[in-house]
Amino acid sequence: MALHFASRVLDRAGYEVRTTDDVNQLSGVLGGWRPDVILTDVDMPGVTGIELCRMLKSHYDTAHVPVVLFSAVAPNKLEQLARECEADGFLSKANGLEQLPKELALLIETAVF
Repeated sequence: MALHFASRVLDRAGYEVRTTDDVNQLSGVLGGWRPDVILTDVDMPGVTGIELCRMLKSHYDTAHVPVVLFSAVAPNKLEQLARECEADGFLSKANGLEQLPKELALLIETAVF
């Protein structure tokens, strides 16, 4: 449900969005497309966002793609998790999905990926 809403909010804000809720389908979703950023929830079924981030950072084709963790986890814990898995940034769900496009744009604008 959250994936659907986040996707719609980002799409309406002008982002090109591709989604999957199954890490086994990720290579098909990416399929030669090189995203500017990958936004992943920390709590996902099967493979966590932390594990996904580590996998992406260890793979040659995706190591350069910025990964941003998105979660309802407390911001200080989310920051710690982002550092541990070498994510490029993090955003809290506590700020609401409506703020996601603005927060993501600000993170992309100010971050050195």
